[in-house]
Amino acid sequence: MFWGAFPGMSGKGRQHSMQYLIWRGRVPWILLFGITLWALLAEGIGFAQTVLPPANSAPPIPAAAVPPPTRPSVGTVAGITREAQLEARIQQLESMVSQLASQVQSLSAASGGTPGSLATNPDAPWSPGSGDVGSVASNVTPSRSGGPAAPGQSLPSNPAPSLRFDSPATLDNRPSGVKFGPGFEIRTEDEEFFFQFHNLTQFDYRGYIPNNENPVHDTFAFPRQWFTFSGRITKPIGYFVSLANGFDTVSILDVFVDFNYDPRLQLRVGRFKTPFTYEFLVKPIQGLILPERSVFFNNFGQNRDLGVMAYGRLAKDFDYATGIFNGSRNGFVSTGDNKCYSAFVNWKPMGSHEGSIFENFNIGGSVFAGNHNTRTPSPQTLRTIVAISGNAVAGVPFLNLNNNVRESGPTAFWDLHAAWYYKQLALIGEWGSGFQDYVLNTSAHNRTHLPISSFYVESGYLLTGETRSGLGVVKPRHPFDLRKGKFGIGAWELTGRYQYLDISNQVFTHGLADPNLWANRISLVDVGFNWHMTQYLKFMFMWEHAEFNNPVQYSPGKRALTNDLFLARLQLYF
Repeated sequence: MFWGAFPGMSGKGRQHSMQYLIWRGRVPWILLFGITLWALLAEGIGFAQTVLPPANSAPPIPAAAVPPPTRPSVGTVAGITREAQLEARIQQLESMVSQLASQVQSLSAASGGTPGSLATNPDAPWSPGSGDVGSVASNVTPSRSGGPAAPGQSLPSNPAPSLRFDSPATLDNRPSGVKFGPGFEIRTEDEEFFFQFHNLTQFDYRGYIPNNENPVHDTFAFPRQWFTFSGRITKPIGYFVSLANGFDTVSILDVFVDFNYDPRLQLRVGRFKTPFTYEFLVKPIQGLILPERSVFFNNFGQNRDLGVMAYGRLAKDFDYATGIFNGSRNGFVSTGDNKCYSAFVNWKPMGSHEGSIFENFNIGGSVFAGNHNTRTPSPQTLRTIVAISGNAVAGVPFLNLNNNVRESGPTAFWDLHAAWYYKQLALIGEWGSGFQDYVLNTSAHNRTHLPISSFYVESGYLLTGETRSGLGVVKPRHPFDLRKGKFGIGAWELTGRYQYLDISNQVFTHGLADPNLWANRISLVDVGFNWHMTQYLKFMFMWEHAEFNNPVQYSPGKRALTNDLFLARLQLYF
């Protein structure tokens, strides 16, 4: 709305700017200045017309022919008369300004009140990816009393009188409240609108053994710096925008709009997390047990994409999501005419049995499939720990497809998951499999149907007594603090994961990659701990040991069957 004040904006933008100024109470003084200036100019023009003859008038009469003037009375002196007229006009303007200020005050009083409760509904509908940085606006359904409100329900607001000043409407000025934790939020008292800001900063040190190899290097890096903005523009309609810096690239991460008129069927449009794999759709990046997701997802997951998705909760414990997308992994534009389809389901069979050890047990699965029309593989180089958009310096490459390889034909992957949260324990496992078709430029009609399979099992155990019902930010019972009377050690968590990826030997026998340089089977063991210093600050340490079925080339003349990574991360999230 502020941009409307700039001269290049459209008429609508200028109207919004004027509305903002009216709301701030600045228009009366701008009007006073402008109208006063106009009056002075008008008086100046009138004075000039009385003193100077028009440009096309006849020549002046000679002085000798002009009769001698008579001395006017004091009340009829021209200068004094003009001053009196100007003073009268200024008084008239002051009266107009006073009336305008009175209207502004009445407008403010009509929409006044005190900030209301900012409590949110704990039973808000499930949203895919809502745990990631920032909540999905349309799925937070608070009420004035702190309890749930009916889906799509609009609470009445006080009507404000219309203030006409050559514009169709004024700003909808509503009383609001502000809160922090996590993130900053501004919410109107009637809870029809709100705005949130969140920040995620991750700072890593990554050290490799063996070292002095290419392309990986021991390095400090920012794997993620995210700024997210979300909100709601009426209860059923939410929006989400996030900007991201990853290693050395800056991009738009998410941009979407949610339509939530019924929790059983909601709609999301834009660029967002696609519904494939539990670890991507449900596990929030700020709440991961290990620093990065699995080797299968990082290399073959759909990641983010542009499209349309329907999602919701059909029963109390059954969630789903399905959509159609461009099909370009982590892409921004389509690389072909064909589109990709994805679907996800999750069920908590004992969710209604409160207190049961399996109350927070989840099972489900997901699929994605599409048909690609001859394009560069994405990714062309597969790495141990870095996602598709990551920098080569920060992840060990174990397979590189030849330059003459293209993706062409059908692609289909499926994934089954199980997740169990009980007291301090989190235990998660996924099994993924599928295929992707490739061709060589020299033989465009001879496709290679390449099978791929993978699985992982990971766990986390909180040593300091905190409990989980799912994944997310851990709030320590005693946040880290060294001050007297506030001493605390934070929350400590042991972590571990085993993962395995198998790519068919056809990747070598059909000429897609060089078996003398690369591996097609990899196993990884991750062991570490997390120190949740506060709700907003977390330290993560992980040792990852990777083993390859073939020696992997790091740099010309140097190959290795194993690699060890030591990763330390400081994460700030609010």
